[in-house]
Amino acid sequence: MRKRLHKIRLAVFVLLLHSTVSVAYTAELKIEKTLTEADGLTSNNVLAIFEDSHGTMWFGTTNGVTRYDGDSFQTVTTEDGLAQNTIGLIFEDQRGMLWFADGVLSGVMERGKPIDMSWMETPLSELDITPHHETPVGTIKPTRLKGVSRYDGENFRIFTTIDGPPRESVKDIFEDETGTLWFATGLGVSRYNGENFDTLMMDGPMGMFTLPEAWSDIKTIAQDPAGSLWFGSQAGISYYNVKTARFRYFAVDEDFTPFQEMGEAGSAHITDLQFDAKENLWISRDGGGEESSGVRRFDGRKLTTFPQSAELPMNSVNNITQDSKGNLWFTGVKKLPGKLNETEDSVSMVFPEVESGISLFNGQTFRNFNENDGLPSNRVWSVFEDSRGNLWFATDAGAAVGVYLSSEK
Repeated sequence: MRKRLHKIRLAVFVLLLHSTVSVAYTAELKIEKTLTEADGLTSNNVLAIFEDSHGTMWFGTTNGVTRYDGDSFQTVTTEDGLAQNTIGLIFEDQRGMLWFADGVLSGVMERGKPIDMSWMETPLSELDITPHHETPVGTIKPTRLKGVSRYDGENFRIFTTIDGPPRESVKDIFEDETGTLWFATGLGVSRYNGENFDTLMMDGPMGMFTLPEAWSDIKTIAQDPAGSLWFGSQAGISYYNVKTARFRYFAVDEDFTPFQEMGEAGSAHITDLQFDAKENLWISRDGGGEESSGVRRFDGRKLTTFPQSAELPMNSVNNITQDSKGNLWFTGVKKLPGKLNETEDSVSMVFPEVESGISLFNGQTFRNFNENDGLPSNRVWSVFEDSRGNLWFATDAGAAVGVYLSSEK
């Protein structure tokens, strides 16, 4: 009888222990303030947030960059020397130079908008296909990207294709130990040593749905603990051994098989790469299907695909951020199947999106935060952690700042 009672007590203790563990990982996102145009931002649609080495905050928006020194706001636009007003990437190099570029978010912003399909019902003879024609009054002219901007604290300098980068649209910037800057472009990676540019082309193997040049459409750059570089592209992931200057190409399938062995693999649409504290490579994609999310993890042997859930509701992820505690933050949306929208005046294809807030991975489980947790919007573009440990969330309704409170003990 005592034996049985002992077993019951042990079972109750184990049950309570499991209950305690599950409670220990509950957490809270506490938003303390949201900055908007009313406070001094040039636009409420904030794409990127950055703190420079002097403690000054910079906010990249769709209408220029706003600088905040703790007391006052100052906005910089193309009229002040900025290359373009839509800024989704802010980077500071070892010399204290600030770089501003469009970033991967500039392309993400166009998702979800109707695509005019009226031309499909228009006879070819009636289509205006002349190479030069005036834009009708009242329509929006396409904005041509004008390169990447560098700010030395006093003046801006704009780098374009004339200076060396193969494309004027820069999606990511990385600086290695030697001070060489690597720029992710649509035509490979451009390296800048402070004086000259040279470009690495990555025309990888052809797949059934992937052309070789798709490997050079680079969106993101990451460095592993050994010093090798990983480039995420439309086609997949390219591994570059810096010491041997050799490439290896991977498709994002179930087991991360080298692409050379997978001629039928499709496009991967990689948007971001991030190595965590355990040296796992985290991968985000634009479009993960109806059941899987846009998040993958490669541990060096196996690729894990995470399913969509209430805590990870997005199938299209555009940004991964690791904070000082090792937590990973994912921003994105849930993309729904496209629908044809016909009216008396037009025919368009609509690709609906469901704004998903932001998802956190604490090393064991995912947790989703949204407007119910204090965020000003469920459309979060990116996350940044400042020198004081505060978390900044760039949203389409302003820049929110707060702290992540974990009850883990």
